[in-house]
Amino acid sequence: MEKIKKWFHKQKEILHHELTQEPPIKIIKNFAFIILGAMLVAFGDGFFLLRMNIIAGGVSSIALLVYRIPGFNVIPLNIYVMIITWTFFFLGLLLLGVKYAFHTLLYTIFYPLFTMFFTFLIVVAVINGCHILDIAQLGKDIQLSNGVIPFAGNESAMLLLAYFVAALLGGLIIGSGIGMTLSGGGSSGGTDVINLLANKYLHIKVGTSSFIVDASLITIGFFVNGNNLLATLVGLIAAMLCSIMIDRVFLGNNQYYLAMIVSEKWSEINNFITRELGRGSTLVTARGGYTLKDSVVLEVCFDRLDYNIIRESINTFDPDAFVMIMQTKEILGYGFSRNTPQSDKEINDIPVTETRKLVSKARAKRKNTFKEEIPSETTEKN
Repeated sequence: MEKIKKWFHKQKEILHHELTQEPPIKIIKNFAFIILGAMLVAFGDGFFLLRMNIIAGGVSSIALLVYRIPGFNVIPLNIYVMIITWTFFFLGLLLLGVKYAFHTLLYTIFYPLFTMFFTFLIVVAVINGCHILDIAQLGKDIQLSNGVIPFAGNESAMLLLAYFVAALLGGLIIGSGIGMTLSGGGSSGGTDVINLLANKYLHIKVGTSSFIVDASLITIGFFVNGNNLLATLVGLIAAMLCSIMIDRVFLGNNQYYLAMIVSEKWSEINNFITRELGRGSTLVTARGGYTLKDSVVLEVCFDRLDYNIIRESINTFDPDAFVMIMQTKEILGYGFSRNTPQSDKEINDIPVTETRKLVSKARAKRKNTFKEEIPSETTEKN
């Protein structure tokens, strides 16, 4: 009983820290990002991937697979989305703790609700007997002019078009939504729980686990969809577009980062980075300018694939750690780029001969400056 009380007390402290570490305005802004992200993901799933039975990974794909099992289609698909979303939430709460659950709670609430809302819109938005928001009816209900689309009368061609439009827009919108959720400090939950558990207990990298889970879902989907190769291919396209958009929205275009970490638990953080992530690190002895206390600064370089896991791991080991994460132009060396640096012609379009002249003049100027300073110092001494 005493252990349970201590556990609840610890979780309460973690929750209090999460709610008070940021100013109220920042918290409201983060919540808005998470809710908007959940809405975008639900929009991409509800209007595109779910309607076309495209399996590209994540909760919606698991819901589709369950829905396609004989006898399971008596329950609406969006109800399966809600059940699976909340199942992963409680699994994360029990095995990953309150902190993880806190970051996924808002998304877990709004994502299924938005999915239901968009599914409802598809059903009720009918004009002249045509479901105008249902992309699956593109080749059946919507009559397009032959002057606009030459193969408008070909149902197979229209179905092909519907698949690729769904994969393109669905992948881009869902990736943008997940990126916004991460930018707000949240998490989309779902299969991320599997990835984090695999990392925690099996020491499998999150990126590797994510690839295995999504690839497994897409492969299973191939057989569940009646060996539909087209649906599998567009699922892969949607998954790749989603991954690209997550990187672009959450991390921007920069690929490399440098983190400087000051923490009393630098040893535990360093062990995680070097042993679990396989990243090199540098330990620098430093002294605080205000406290004058000696400390260790942990420096680590990494790419955008490890950005989120490094940030979360630091916060897990030491919520009070002082962390600076900086974008870098380029990192050269072991584990990173070995490309020969290229000069920017738009900036450095000076001919080589002129550049050498400028360098010579600069050296001569520095040399003359030093000559003038040295005698004056000698004269003062004499």
